[in-house]
Amino acid sequence: MSALNIATRALTTNQSVLQVIGHNIANANTEGYTRQRVELNSVPGQQMGSGYFGKGVQIEAVTRVGYDAFLTRESNVTRATAAADQVRLQYLQGVESLFPLGDGSVGKLLNDALNAWTDVASSPNDSAARQVVLDQFDALAARIRDGAARIDEIATGARLQATEVTKEINRLAQAIASVNDAIARTQGTGASPNDLLDQRDRLIAQLNDQVQVTTLRADDGTLSVFVAGSLPLVLGNRAAELRVSRAELDGDRQIQLQFVQGASAYDVPADFLSGGKLKGLLDFVNRDVIRTQAELGRMALALATTVNRQQQSGLNLLGNGGADLLAFGSLAGKAAVTNTGSGSVSATVADPTQLKAEDYILEFTSGTQALIRRGSDGWYWNGSGWQANAAAPVTVNGYSLEGLTLSVPTSPAAGDRFMLSPGATAAGSLRMALSRPAELAAAGRVTLSQNPSNTGNATIEAVSATVTTGSWATPPLPANLTFIAPNTFALAGFSPASVAYTPGEPMTFTYTSGSDTVEVKITLRGQPNAGDGFQLQNTPPTGVVFNGSNAQAMLALRDQVMFDGSIKLSEGYVAVFSNLASRVNEAATRASFSKAQADDAEQRRANQAGVNLDEEAARLLQFQQAYQASAKYLQTVQSIFDTLISTFR
Repeated sequence: MSALNIATRALTTNQSVLQVIGHNIANANTEGYTRQRVELNSVPGQQMGSGYFGKGVQIEAVTRVGYDAFLTRESNVTRATAAADQVRLQYLQGVESLFPLGDGSVGKLLNDALNAWTDVASSPNDSAARQVVLDQFDALAARIRDGAARIDEIATGARLQATEVTKEINRLAQAIASVNDAIARTQGTGASPNDLLDQRDRLIAQLNDQVQVTTLRADDGTLSVFVAGSLPLVLGNRAAELRVSRAELDGDRQIQLQFVQGASAYDVPADFLSGGKLKGLLDFVNRDVIRTQAELGRMALALATTVNRQQQSGLNLLGNGGADLLAFGSLAGKAAVTNTGSGSVSATVADPTQLKAEDYILEFTSGTQALIRRGSDGWYWNGSGWQANAAAPVTVNGYSLEGLTLSVPTSPAAGDRFMLSPGATAAGSLRMALSRPAELAAAGRVTLSQNPSNTGNATIEAVSATVTTGSWATPPLPANLTFIAPNTFALAGFSPASVAYTPGEPMTFTYTSGSDTVEVKITLRGQPNAGDGFQLQNTPPTGVVFNGSNAQAMLALRDQVMFDGSIKLSEGYVAVFSNLASRVNEAATRASFSKAQADDAEQRRANQAGVNLDEEAARLLQFQQAYQASAKYLQTVQSIFDTLISTFR
């Protein structure tokens, strides 16, 4: 009877081993599958008479072979990083495609618009030349406005995808909780639920594609899953949720990740996420888009302010002061949804050369004072620069900040917050303010004439007057420009008192009235004698039609240093494109590197835990022979047993 039991156990055991081998072969190409092995052990023997006889073989367990928790974790972490880098790169490339170089680019349109003043300067009364200026600036404004709208569309797509990603995260969390429950119930029987463990590992890997998580194994075999460091997404057979909502501040553009557990929701800072598609989407929407809009908008804001001031500095064909050429929306701050007051914040451009590609967060500590934070990194303004720690609040109304003048039309309540996004506002709303060629202010407001009594040979080359702050302030004219030996000129009623003279180089004088400042530049050639003079006076109505000095000043704006202390206005697009291209290149490098790391980590995990078909084929032959031998042994025992039975009949 013992021999029959040995034969039966051997046959069924080898059959079970063959079944597991077949299961391995069938799942050789199944992602995340860990090969299995039957652990065999001999049945304890029994002493009988003169010897100790064994009782055959038995299955100890069916285990996963090659499973390595460290390699699995490394694979999950690297694939989460790769997923974040890849999705961010894809969206950045979409934004980059909006800013081509060459024909049709913003840079080409910008230079075409500025260069169009050439014909107006040479023929101020040419309506066709004036219309070309209007058409070129209209095309430029439309291109900037369209670029800003397309960026918004791409960002909207990213926000929608972030919502879909959170739905997938929640689905996977529920699936993991369900598998946890099944594993706990199965493991309670003492058996190892290998396929369920593989299924959970696959779900964890898929979850890491969406958001990077950490795990902690419990004694009952369940796996707790944590997101953003310590938030329990899955605990045993219960799952929480993630969701994406509009941010409290600047909710039209930015999104906020929230952790939802029961009826409670908690904001999760994006910096707490380490990887996954959700991380890449949050970084793109809340950082890359905001940065690109600010850079494009800074160019638009500086261009519009500078051109408009030059327009105000000239006279149109009717002899009236020039009106704004370009218009944009009011630079008003967006109130946080949690604000309790009805206050407001706005800004105007004081110095376009000092503008930065930044958004600003104002956190009011009272109705008049606020902490000012930089949107890109959250640093605080300390009155002269930025620092990481909180600085003292400033009195906001009339405060100057990086080329802007802040104002508080109505006082907010303490604790209210506002997001000021001057660049995004200007880029999205830039438009033409003029429609008729005659409205272009090509003529200068002032002219310069030489005194007949001059004895030197100095001649007039150019004269221009430009609004630098505020609006046009009419200087006390006529004003005498007098040469003072040995080498300076003085202009009555202007400052400074005297300016050094260099033939062919402009001399700059300013006139200030309240908050309005006019800058006069006079260029002479030749050598004057002491006492020689010139007279600065208002342009007579009869001279407006043939005066193109303000159009010449418009042309000179091309070479005016405007951005970051070194970049000319005509090259403003280069700053936008180069910064965007730098981010794209950085994202591409990161995506390529992280993908290579993820592929390598997964390959090492698969090599350790995956199925080797050659090895399984050899084992198949081995246990096929063992099964056949067991069957032969069973047949032999059965024959002996039958013979023995027949003896007693």
